[in-house]
Amino acid sequence: MSKALIVADLKYKSPTRGGRGSGHKGLRGALKYFQYREDPNTKASPSKLRDRWQDRGLGAHYRDIQANCDRLKSRHVLAWTWVISPAPDLMALVPEERRRALVMDVTERIVEAYYEALGFQIPRYSYVLHDRQTKEGEQQLHTHVILPGLAPTVGGWEPLYINKRQGHDALFNDIAREEFEQALDRTIGPEWRRLREEPQVAHDIPTDSDSLDLWFPR
Repeated sequence: MSKALIVADLKYKSPTRGGRGSGHKGLRGALKYFQYREDPNTKASPSKLRDRWQDRGLGAHYRDIQANCDRLKSRHVLAWTWVISPAPDLMALVPEERRRALVMDVTERIVEAYYEALGFQIPRYSYVLHDRQTKEGEQQLHTHVILPGLAPTVGGWEPLYINKRQGHDALFNDIAREEFEQALDRTIGPEWRRLREEPQVAHDIPTDSDSLDLWFPR
């Protein structure tokens, strides 16, 4: 089995607290983690904290983001919490000075393409770029994306739900893979494809959990 090109994971926070990591308290804890840490063991440097959140309409501080998520929540979803993590061995082929910009560009393209594919307009969202090392010592640039439960349409705001039977999660993974493939082609050319036999990403339907340990095992 070939290694995945990119890990793209969909999770959500419920408006009501039904367990550890859920509800408003769970969202606040996740947002503070995203803002102030690179991983469970590493705090973000003061220089990185200055422009930590990339604000695309949802806020540039965890308090503002939480307030906007509460205002734009649906009946079942307070906020979507995505992780977009390109494969470290492929990112290592990208010149170091271009890596952060590439991951940020891929993140925004995935958000916009996914919502467009589901019939929505570009949503309000914010995301943070984390820079951590894997246990093998590789750089693992990845983003945490926060989106509200409601999404914009021509007629107003409507709930966004992920239906596995309708292929919504598979669509998300396909879009993530395609956007990263195209970014690598633009940046370093198609030679990277020899490192992968069959690009593959597979993940379960999102659950209402924090899942930081799942994303980044200790």
